[in-house]
Amino acid sequence: MFIIETSLPFVARVALASTALGTSALSTALVGWCGHPYVATIRALTESSEVKHEKDAAAEATKIEGVQLETYTLTLQPRFTSVYDSAFLTETRRPFAKWELAESVMLQRSSEDGSKTPSEETVAETMDTQGKVLGRWIVSWNEERTKGECRREGKVQR
Repeated sequence: MFIIETSLPFVARVALASTALGTSALSTALVGWCGHPYVATIRALTESSEVKHEKDAAAEATKIEGVQLETYTLTLQPRFTSVYDSAFLTETRRPFAKWELAESVMLQRSSEDGSKTPSEETVAETMDTQGKVLGRWIVSWNEERTKGECRREGKVQR
């Protein structure tokens, strides 16, 4: 059962081996917990779309920018969190992390046409490697569209 022969009784060898395995498992879990919020890769999300104006027939390219953050689970499975508006990233006081998704947002002024602004919108989504959405970070705007309260839906990496 054990490679090294010793004069220790069998029970003592089992106790030492289980202590070593337990310590290894505990330290791995602790490293996973501390490393959970760490971002391994940041990619820029850009999406181009053609917008045609009534007066001007020429098309303009509009860019919507955000970021995709790649993190890993304790079992080293990648998780991809797409933050569609980087204005929702704020500094955090949590240990081992620099940014987090904001819980509330204040805008300087409301949009000119409030009817075009949705009352709720998805700010960020966390997906696995197959593209299955695991969770969303959703903002709900007030009547004036100046203050938004965010909530979690599912398991979003905040």
